[in-house]
Amino acid sequence: MKLTIVTTVLLGLLLTPALADDLQGGALSRKISITGGYQILTINKQWHVATIEEKSIHRSSKVILNYDMGFIGTKVMPEKTCFVSLMDKREIPSLDELPRLAEENNQLQIQQQAIKELTYVVKRPVRDLKSYGPDIFAMCRGIRTYVATEVHRPDFVGHQSSCVKVDVLQLFDLKYCHANIKS
Repeated sequence: MKLTIVTTVLLGLLLTPALADDLQGGALSRKISITGGYQILTINKQWHVATIEEKSIHRSSKVILNYDMGFIGTKVMPEKTCFVSLMDKREIPSLDELPRLAEENNQLQIQQQAIKELTYVVKRPVRDLKSYGPDIFAMCRGIRTYVATEVHRPDFVGHQSSCVKVDVLQLFDLKYCHANIKS
């Protein structure tokens, strides 16, 4: 009887970490300090989604990078606005690279300029939020949500004061500008 109990306990101890990883879907979470606050990077490898939440004295935001569906969802507070755009996977670090690059930047412990700035022009309100996936739907449900399109030439963006910028792990900035487009 004692052998059965000991065997059961040992199997439980050995299998618990494996089952925990399986139940989390390979989830990974890291807290990264930034000037005036912090960002939390959470990666769900099973669903191919990275979530970056920023809490700072300046602003709170949440960015969802859905690699599987190819969308970026950005929620900006206190504006209570969401932006949804297509993800250009050539511009955004891969799901596997993201935690490594964030950790490297965090270890440098100095405020750097983001490596790149991706600029988006806000086009129109979102008609069907569910089509962007359950994570973006849950984040943006009930608040103003707009479709934004990436622009590669800054001269297409009008008044810079109408832009909202979100830092993502000090790797890149997402800049959303309202439709002041020159012909």
